[in-house]
Amino acid sequence: MSSSKEIHLVVFSHGLWGNPSHLKYLVEQFEEKHGDNVHILNAKCNSSKYTYDGINVCGDRLVEEIHAEVKSLQDKSSNKITKFSIIGYSLGGLISRYAIGILYQQGFFKLIEPILFITFATPHLGIRREDNKTFTKIVTWMSSTLLSQTGEQLIFVDKYEGDEPILLSMTRPDKIFFIALSEFKYRKLYANTRNDRTVPFWTAAISEIDPFENFDELEIVTNEKFGDIIESISKIENVQKIPFNQMLTNTIKEVLRYLLVAVATPILLPLWIIFVLSTITVQGIMSRRRVRKISAMKTKNSNIDSSKDFGTAIGATSLEEDAVETALNIKNFLATSSPTTPKSLSNSKLFENTSTSASMSEFTTSLQFPRVRVCQAQCEAFSNLNKLKWEKYVVFLDAFNAHAAIVVRNRLHTKGKEIIKHFVEEAFII
Repeated sequence: MSSSKEIHLVVFSHGLWGNPSHLKYLVEQFEEKHGDNVHILNAKCNSSKYTYDGINVCGDRLVEEIHAEVKSLQDKSSNKITKFSIIGYSLGGLISRYAIGILYQQGFFKLIEPILFITFATPHLGIRREDNKTFTKIVTWMSSTLLSQTGEQLIFVDKYEGDEPILLSMTRPDKIFFIALSEFKYRKLYANTRNDRTVPFWTAAISEIDPFENFDELEIVTNEKFGDIIESISKIENVQKIPFNQMLTNTIKEVLRYLLVAVATPILLPLWIIFVLSTITVQGIMSRRRVRKISAMKTKNSNIDSSKDFGTAIGATSLEEDAVETALNIKNFLATSSPTTPKSLSNSKLFENTSTSASMSEFTTSLQFPRVRVCQAQCEAFSNLNKLKWEKYVVFLDAFNAHAAIVVRNRLHTKGKEIIKHFVEEAFII
């Protein structure tokens, strides 16, 4: 009779509009390095249209899939799961934060040790910015209206407990979600500095500032082994005057940039609107109907398979995902730096000396740069989450869509391979 083996269960959770194939390269590289020492679950319960249903509904589904995987492992052998890690990409990081709270509440971690919680380009502080620009308001309205409960939650207009948004409630130190997160031995995150127009640096890095909005004013030190990872930054106080020729070249580039948008928008925007008003609208309607039925069944204390479809819905595609990301890209492509928030709620240590180089490993804020203008609830969430220790990997990818590239989401986005190598070789701990 063979002796039992202790298993480290590692769960991967994809992002909004996503499916397990988005993490295929990440999982393959991880399995090649650690496959003999772990059991991998690339979660599929929230594929495509189901990501509209909200962080809580998706989190409950993920919990069910984890329990099913644990049961399957235990039924097939005498092996015992003793360790647990979870990796979330984009929205998957928020779904994972919710799921571990439910698992904690259920007593999952009484016998299983939580090891590593890690996120890639996750909007920990949502995607809302206090911006008065008309285009920003339109995109915000569309996000909250067409993307069902998930959209409302990402811009802090939902009511999870009373009048409190779920992304704030999940950061309260007395809540199960925060307690569960604190139980993990390691908490790590990867945040893009530029070219991620879906999840900007400040929300992925749980920071109240975005120093990379003025990239040319920074002196940057990168990792010796992994050049796409920034180790520290300092602000160049006396920025050298740009030569006239370079200034002229930059001006021409800016003009061409805006001309491109001006020419492309009348052509692409109507097509995008038609697409939104068809596929995405249908998805949002079906999601709201699905969520209402799930809520009604929970109220009656009945069991329900929350992944069950309740009608005919159009399947989400990569075209749908790219369409919404394109809208966010246009919004942030045209956006300028936000003004300073009047008051900081941060209890974090500030960099008092403006000439001091700021390390990125635990970066939260600095007096050297203006704060991102966000709502009160986001400020509180920032303060609460940074009460925990995070190891932060700050990434600069020379890619148009760094949000997709950071996990090498498909064959068109391959520039993040060095980041995956870093995760596999350096960040993950057995």
